Amino acid sequence: MPDRASPYHVPPARARRILDQRTAMLAARRGTAPEQALLPTLICRLDEEFCGVPLPGVARVVPDAPCAALPGAPAALLGLVGLRGQSFLLLDLALALGRARPVRPGGHLVVLRHAAARLVLRVDRAEGVRALQPLPPASGSLSGAISGHALLPAGPASSSLVGLIDMDRLLQPFLPVAHTAGA
Repeated sequence: MPDRASPYHVPPARARRILDQRTAMLAARRGTAPEQALLPTLICRLDEEFCGVPLPGVARVVPDAPCAALPGAPAALLGLVGLRGQSFLLLDLALALGRARPVRPGGHLVVLRHAAARLVLRVDRAEGVRALQPLPPASGSLSGAISGHALLPAGPASSSLVGLIDMDRLLQPFLPVAHTAGA
């Protein structure tokens, strides 16, 4: 039998009221659509566009560095870049997304966390980290590495559209065949 002098004791009538109120609140929420979770995202600029790289896949951002070209590589694979004594494959994010114009040298490199390969993305500018709310999917299906969109509040009267990148789809063409067989 609970001790009625205990600060944790709730009289049965009050407990019943609390449970009834909680049940009514949960029942009222049933008709509302569940909100999507906010996605921690590194916002990157490609010319006048914004792209969002999922933050869990980012190791760090560093200034652009010179690279050694790889003969015969796809256009988006710019070459090898050395960072902290290690070599990384350097991808131009704009070309990897199918844009006609490559990223201008002198921006930022986004070092990725990827188990299959050491990869770096060249972007015009890494703007910062934001928690973004994905927009509901449009009626047409998205293709390529852009998996959705979100709004980036730019000011009191305007917002910018951010293309959310699916890193697996973006990197798949550049990974060794053994790592893409299961994808």
